[in-house]
Amino acid sequence: MPAAEKRTALPSPALLVLANAVPSVFWSVLGLAPIGVFCYQHMARPWLYGLLAASLPAYLVPVAWFGYWQLSRTPGPYRKAGVALVNRVTQNGDFVNRLIRRRYPRYRHVRTRATVAALVRTTYQQERFHVGAFLFFLLSSVYALAHGQVGWALLLTLTNVGYNVYPVWLQQYIRVRLGFRVR
Repeated sequence: MPAAEKRTALPSPALLVLANAVPSVFWSVLGLAPIGVFCYQHMARPWLYGLLAASLPAYLVPVAWFGYWQLSRTPGPYRKAGVALVNRVTQNGDFVNRLIRRRYPRYRHVRTRATVAALVRTTYQQERFHVGAFLFFLLSSVYALAHGQVGWALLLTLTNVGYNVYPVWLQQYIRVRLGFRVR
């Protein structure tokens, strides 16, 4: 392919999926390994199923409620908390987009109103997932503490912050940057 065509071409959907899968898989393994090991080795199965069931209603939370736990309506507090740094190393984040733009300079993750609307919908879905996971990690930490496993409780709490709290804030930060407000 001539250089001029490379500059005007856009990446294939398969390349975008692959490029974004790498950070997603990395963070998922890092975040889910401790809870997986804990649940497999230390949690009674009825408790596991009960805590999972108690966490699932997070998927039913209406979008209108998301504003109640939003950190801020401006990007400043998110940046101070380090959310902008997190955005650099996540799927569709700065690092992935920069790598894609090296070969495809015209590529932009958000190009039209339709892609903005799709991104906003995606942020709500991802926030729901991480709120549900936050509840499960929190309840699992309480379970570990109640069973005298302080080390596990601390590890699960730390993992919860990194794997769930920051991603929830990241979804809010993306919407704030797009100028989208929950009503």
